[in-house]
Amino acid sequence: MRPRPHALLRTNLLPILHARLIVVTVLVSLGVVVPCAGQPADSLAPSTNAVGVWAAGSFATGRLIGNIRRARVGLVGLRYHRLLAPASPSPSFDGPTLTYTADLLPVLFLSIPSGALPALPSDESSPARMSSSRPQDRTAVGVGVRPAGLRLTYRPHKRVQPFVAGSTGLAFFDRSVPNALGRSLNFMFDLGAGVRVVLTPTLTLTAGYRYHHLSNGFRGQINPGVDANLFRLGVTASP
Repeated sequence: MRPRPHALLRTNLLPILHARLIVVTVLVSLGVVVPCAGQPADSLAPSTNAVGVWAAGSFATGRLIGNIRRARVGLVGLRYHRLLAPASPSPSFDGPTLTYTADLLPVLFLSIPSGALPALPSDESSPARMSSSRPQDRTAVGVGVRPAGLRLTYRPHKRVQPFVAGSTGLAFFDRSVPNALGRSLNFMFDLGAGVRVVLTPTLTLTAGYRYHHLSNGFRGQINPGVDANLFRLGVTASP
């Protein structure tokens, strides 16, 4: 059975979304990163530079773009933050701030249960391909990088700061996913929202939700994709 047209249409959006997010990030960075300098006097104001560590795990799968159900996704990341705009918020400024983010992911985990894949193409007739297509559990671990990310933070001088954010990058697993007809190298992006809670002038706790997509961008023989609803928790430290 060949993939349904509407499923192919949803997954065809992936390369376009990747390209647009990367282009927007680069343009914004070139336009406003140069003026960013200095640290606001207000202790709750955002820092120009910061680093953090975070972890995220899935609690449900989605079907917005990907077709695989019941997959489990886990990530551990190291993050660099760079304040883009405004350069130096004054104590009276309470508008949104724009921050560039880049993530290094030393731990990626993906588990796909047997029977979770959609119907595969019916023309896979060779013995090797038919064997690869049989339903079976698939667990993979890997590493990744998300060099293009943006976060829009509201109420930057308050202790509780809501935000919306998104990022995109690459993931490399120790085996092909979602099965042998896929690829080890995959693309990923996420979109979501959350809150930042300022614990001390240099320490911030972050909690939020991300809708995370992972697929090989039609580089493999199949590309059903994995959508995951993630809960994310992190800690950020600034100089």
